[in-house]
Amino acid sequence: SAYKYTKLNLTISDFKKISPFGTIYYNLYAGKVFGTVPYMLLNIAPGNEIYYYNKYAFNLMNRYEYIMDRYAGMQIEHNIGNGIFRLIPFNRFLKFRQFWNMKMIWGDMTEANRALNIRSDFPFVDLRGRTYMEMGTGVDNILRFFRLDLVWRLLPTPKPVERYRNFGVFGSFRLSF
Repeated sequence: SAYKYTKLNLTISDFKKISPFGTIYYNLYAGKVFGTVPYMLLNIAPGNEIYYYNKYAFNLMNRYEYIMDRYAGMQIEHNIGNGIFRLIPFNRFLKFRQFWNMKMIWGDMTEANRALNIRSDFPFVDLRGRTYMEMGTGVDNILRFFRLDLVWRLLPTPKPVERYRNFGVFGSFRLSF
């Protein structure tokens, strides 16, 4: 490699049952890139540009939208179980499940990496010490394997011409045997 750099990543995650309140999954992570390197070697926040929900990406963020050389973030998903669906009489047969989730990342970049990677002809953006956050809720276990997610982008607020990026509806499915 023509670049001398060191990448440091730390991740803590767990899945816990919290009876009678359902289950909770959390993921805490942080990292730093030491050295001046091109964007491919920096941390690129995972974005999602399709309507299939990605558990490990920011679903209202474009791919390669934010790059950073130091970052910290967290992801939480709480599966409530019946939740509000216990009030619906026929849910005993449907077995819908309710959940909510939150994803956030804080990121910044050194001036040397910013000078190398952020130019007017590149589509990359630096969070500049701000936080990106999105929250969602939805219904799981539709016909035993479909899931519907409603996701809101809370931070940073998009420009007025991009207000459509504040909310998204995503679907997914899971097969388990």
